[in-house]
Amino acid sequence: MQDAPVISRLAPTPSGFLHQGNAANFALNARLAGSAGRLYLRIDDLDRGRFREEYLVDIFRVIDWLGITVTDGPGSPEDFHARWSQQFRLKDYEEALLGLRGHPLLFACPCSRKELAQGDHAYGCLSGKISLDAEGVAWRINTRELASVFVPDLVQPKSFTVDLHQEMPDFAVRKKDGKPSYQTACVADDVLFNINRVGRGEDLLASTAAQAVLSDLLGYGSLFDRIAFLHHPLVSKPGGEKLSKSAGARGVSTLESLRPEDIFVLAESWMKQPY
Repeated sequence: MQDAPVISRLAPTPSGFLHQGNAANFALNARLAGSAGRLYLRIDDLDRGRFREEYLVDIFRVIDWLGITVTDGPGSPEDFHARWSQQFRLKDYEEALLGLRGHPLLFACPCSRKELAQGDHAYGCLSGKISLDAEGVAWRINTRELASVFVPDLVQPKSFTVDLHQEMPDFAVRKKDGKPSYQTACVADDVLFNINRVGRGEDLLASTAAQAVLSDLLGYGSLFDRIAFLHHPLVSKPGGEKLSKSAGARGVSTLESLRPEDIFVLAESWMKQPY
């Protein structure tokens, strides 16, 4: 019996110009797929408030600059808009969420981010008295009873243990506007496209742990039985601060001295040994 082919993914958000760290993550996932595997491009565009067309165009520009071959997904911005936006899969995400109704860990929450940051829920959300069908409520998972999540890693013997309630307490699975959260869409998409190998930054460890919990709750089974993860270190500025689109990190296309081969050398170093 032959092993299943490797299917990896690129999963950028069109919310800023891609920086060196984003490019290195692309290179890593291309290497994880290898010449015999498949590489899917999934563009996460559920957050339409931050979406900009120029950022979408930049994603394809960086892929072309790196010389990466994407085997599945959109081939151009036009193709993305016509067939591949996550807006086309909203019904799939909503059907997945329906399976969570009635689960004891699911609760409705009208709290704002400011209220949540000030402490526990301000409206007694955990009592279950707020209807899931009420207007302006998010659906959240009560993380208090969850055990720490063990996250195995492709680079052995490296692995991680995440206290999800400490790192991402009561994470959302549906937003206040009724749209699925990033975590829900990501888990559903990975199942839909049979993703089985993923490189992510170490800053997304809590996100991976949340997706592991959500995969079980949605009835998809163990996330780590389906997907092998490699969580890589972040690319930092000279002062040690991580590169971030939201913090104005310079896009790859503006760095004239940067070469694609430099990006691949960095990505390949992440595959070889613990760090």
